[in-house]
Parts: sequence; structure tokens; C-alpha cells
Amino acid sequence: MSHQLVLHALGLMSGTSLDGLDLCLARFTSGNCFKIEQLGFDTVKMPAALEARIRRNLEPDSSRVDELTLLHAELAEWFANASLEFLAQQNFELHDLDIIGSHGQTLYHLPPGMAELPMSLQLGDGSWLAQRTGVTTVANFRPADMAMGGQGAPLVPFLDRLLLQRPDTGVVLQNIGGMANLSWIGPDGEMMAFDTGPGNALIDGAAAILTGKAYDDGGQLALAGQADEKLLAQWLGHRYFLEPPPRSTGRETFGQVFLEQALSACQAQGLSTADILATFTALTVRSIASAYRAWLPSQPGKVYVSGGGVHNAALMQGLGEALPGTQVCSLAELGWNPDAKEALAFALFACTSLLGVCNNVPEVTGAQRPVVMGQIAPGHNWRNLLAKLAVSL
Repeated sequence: MSHQLVLHALGLMSGTSLDGLDLCLARFTSGNCFKIEQLGFDTVKMPAALEARIRRNLEPDSSRVDELTLLHAELAEWFANASLEFLAQQNFELHDLDIIGSHGQTLYHLPPGMAELPMSLQLGDGSWLAQRTGVTTVANFRPADMAMGGQGAPLVPFLDRLLLQRPDTGVVLQNIGGMANLSWIGPDGEMMAFDTGPGNALIDGAAAILTGKAYDDGGQLALAGQADEKLLAQWLGHRYFLEPPPRSTGRETFGQVFLEQALSACQAQGLSTADILATFTALTVRSIASAYRAWLPSQPGKVYVSGGGVHNAALMQGLGEALPGTQVCSLAELGWNPDAKEALAFALFACTSLLGVCNNVPEVTGAQRPVVMGQIAPGHNWRNLLAKLAVSL
């Protein structure tokens, strides 16, 4: 007879915004039902020198194979150090941690249609992380889904379904990180999820160039500006916004090249800094709203927002105005930290991977079948972890 299994997991997420590493400590209990408890969360700012090297290697014209190789280890070293410091701050004993789930840092994402064989590259070696912390680590999640014809994204809907199953009305969980993605859960539990387009990446990029600050704090500059409707109409004509789900995107589409061209167009129109940021903010808002109208089976009664965008008043206010009849609020209303959701998801993925549970959502990614995502790198605790599983399963 199987016993209740309790796993303590640490989820790590470094997103396309490159603003830092999210760390979420969680407890997962499996038995007659599956229970998730968030125990701690923090974000560690990415070192400026590391961020600069990653940005340089995001573009094929400026990337170097030797730097990519070194970044694979250097990111893992940073993840390991940040994890150990975080656990100490949480007063959580390292020997009590069962597993780490690390998303890694996406350098390039080529979904189906963009290459003969789709693939996604995340740096931050799992084996390095496992040896530096001593904790068994699961990493490199996306390729398993992509090998089965999937987009390898979005992955978080697997968690979304657990957080909010079978509501009385259609609900959307909208994440706004560097890119923006949604999970729609219908009244009968049916689900759709996909990347809507840019989230904070273009706004932050423009703010950095124009103001020298990493982001538009609270969206205050955007709130003071006026969006340029002509430019918005041009940008919203981008082929990505016309593609039906399943679909995923990243900096390959809405990255430095798009940003530089869009900024040049803004400056050619003589737009002020506030107007430029208002226009980029409106692009995120309207691409999200148009995706709802174009692709969702029914419009949601409520939208729960997570990710950095939840702190941007211009984005939140804009979404409320662009979605009449829909209540837009923070994921915090459900009792979950809106900044922690993606890191929490990778803690969950690590546990499900360890247990051999399929953890992609094929109807969302387009994969041919369910798969177990993640590559396991044994740490010093590997034998003890196997013994724990043997007793419980």
C-alpha cells in the first residue's frame, strides 16, 4: 500500500525580462489528492555584467560559441549560489530539500514553423547546479514537448489547471513577464493557453534606452503619455498576432531588432518619451485583448494577472479598459503570490518529472501526446531521494 509522499522543492525561474532570478520554495503532498503549499519566495537581481553578456549572446550576429559555453556554467553557478543564500534566509535546512526545478535562461526559441526541427535553448546546466548544491535537479524541460511537435510553451498552464479547476464561468490567468501568455479555463474545465505576444520586454527595453532606468516604474511615464494610433495599427499587423494557437514567441520575434525599428519609427514621429512608453504599453494591452476576442471560445468574466506586469498601473488600467465587462485583478486575490507563479510551476514540474507524471498540456502546446518533461541530474541526495520514493510509491 502506498503512503503519502511529501516533497520539498525549490523552483527557479529566470525569464526573458532578464531582471532577476525568481526562487520559490514549496511543499507538494501526493496521496488521495495533490496539495501545493508555497513556503517562501524571493527575487534576486541579476548581476549587471552577467546580464550584459546574456544580452550580447541573444542575437546571432553578436553571439559566440565560447561565451555560450561559459554562460551555461556561469548561470548554473549563479543559480546555485542564489539558491543556497535563499534557503539560508528562509531558515530552511538544505538536507530537507528534495529537489530543484530550474527553467534556465532562454537564449533562443524556435517553435514549429520557424525551423525544420523545432528547438529551444535554455542555459544553466542542471548537472552543475546539482553538484554545487548537492540537491538533485531537473532542468531542460521544453525539448521533450517540442520533440513531439509541440511549441514547448506555454508550460505553466499545467499548474494553472491545478490552481483553478472548473470555475463557474470562463476565467483567464494572464501572465505578463518579458512575454505575455494566457491560460483560459472554461466553465466545464476545458482549457486553452498560448503566448499573446510581448509583455514587459519592449516596455523595459525602451525605458532603459530612453531613461536609463530598467523599467517604467509603476507605468507612470506611460500613464502621462498618449499612444500613437498609427504606429500601433502597424505593429498589430505583425504576422504573429494573426497566427492561431497553439503558438509561442520570444525575443527572436519581439526582441532587440523589433525594439530598435519600433523606436526609430517613434522618434521619426517626434514622440516624447512618455508617448513612446504609452505606445509600447498599448501594444502589450491591445495584443492581449485582441487575442481574447480572436481565439478564446468565450470571453472571461475575470482575469487574474501575474508576473511583473501586475505592478504596472498603465498595463492593468489599460487591460480593464480594453476588456469591458471583464474584471481584471491580481492573482493575489486567489491567495497566490503573483510574482511567484512561474517559479512555483517549475518546482511542480521537478516533482512530476521525478514521479514520471506527464507534465505538458498537449491541447495547449500542440504536442502529439503527453510527455514527461525535464532531465534529471542526480545530486548528493539522490540515493536518499530514491529510498524516499520507494517507501511512498
